[in-house]
Amino acid sequence: MAISRLDTLIERFRNKTISEEEHAELLSLLSQPAHARTARQFFKEVIDSQSDPAPLFSAAESQELYASVQAAIQTKEEKPVAPLFPVWKWAGVAAAACVLIVASYWLLQPREPKPITPVAQTTPVKPDLQPGNKNKAILILADKKEVILDSTNAGILSLQGNAQVRKDDSGQIIYETGELKGKPPGPVYNELYIPNGGAYSLVLSDGSKVWLNSASHIKFPVNFTGNTREVEINGEAYFEVAKDRSRPFKVHFNSSTVEVLGTHFNINSYDDESIHRVTLLEGSVRVGYEEMAKGEEQPIILKPGQQAILSQSSQKSQSIPVQTVDVEQAIAWKNGYFMFVDEDIKSIMRKLARWYNFTPEYRGNVDDEQFGGMISRFRNISDVLNMFESTGTIHFKIIPGDQSGRGRKIIITK
Repeated sequence: MAISRLDTLIERFRNKTISEEEHAELLSLLSQPAHARTARQFFKEVIDSQSDPAPLFSAAESQELYASVQAAIQTKEEKPVAPLFPVWKWAGVAAAACVLIVASYWLLQPREPKPITPVAQTTPVKPDLQPGNKNKAILILADKKEVILDSTNAGILSLQGNAQVRKDDSGQIIYETGELKGKPPGPVYNELYIPNGGAYSLVLSDGSKVWLNSASHIKFPVNFTGNTREVEINGEAYFEVAKDRSRPFKVHFNSSTVEVLGTHFNINSYDDESIHRVTLLEGSVRVGYEEMAKGEEQPIILKPGQQAILSQSSQKSQSIPVQTVDVEQAIAWKNGYFMFVDEDIKSIMRKLARWYNFTPEYRGNVDDEQFGGMISRFRNISDVLNMFESTGTIHFKIIPGDQSGRGRKIIITK
């Protein structure tokens, strides 16, 4: 496969051999909608490599960057998206890193435009909370025995029905079927529970892969039998379903069902969210409420890049709204970062609370505050909160709780 010009420039950036002119060209290429996926992955790489929370920008530079973002947002629906990054002639690789970090990491705007205060000049939020653990989960076997996966070594964990349960060196759980002795006559179910501050992935017996976010749960058979493959979830999960035309794959959640043959999709269905979402990345899926099968209404079929919105109102009307979305936002959690787009602060705090394991407490009315931005999920929460505080519209106080984490909360005020 031929190496593209963008790949060449990114490699030179990594090797610190990029020139000033090439740096400007790299920023221009990354700002193009066609390279959005590459840009986001590269931003994440740069973010994760930084040892300090952020480089220092002057007020004029911050204002210039903010103005360019506002202009791009305002013209988004009227004409092709304008370049997100102003191409400044700054000297050296450090300048390139500054632009990339700010463009991908520190761009947060409240509903009413306000100047972005350089984060390096703000007072850090103290004390701090550590990020969650991507290999933290509890496996519940058929006999209700619990296996704490983050403290279990790699290897064979159990024999369940006619499946062997194995933990590989990366921490992933894999179910492998075989002719094992003592196979029970009926289906055998296991469950995987992800607590706050955790995440995990597993491979089902048919080869389908599932990634689960914090505060999520999945129930599944150790081996699929019959004419369908069916699992139940609560919370958020990303699926890459193995193709099998003879056995459709069904995911049940919140009185709803997603049915596929083989595809990639994300389900966000937390109990504390009023809206549940199914986002399709690849293939096609049928989405519907389970009672639709009893009436005249038919499930809707999603195409890649579409998202189904399931709520109490749509369930009553049996009419499911569908919208076109940026799928990268839906699976940002799986790729290791938070991505907020014009999102209200309470929605943001629910996502942070699941990952950093705290209880949010609001003092005063913060309902009108909305933000957008992107940051690694593996930074301490003070880095995240300092982003929001840099707008000058909202403030936080961390209560760390006891050594076990009980009583841990964050107070949010305007």
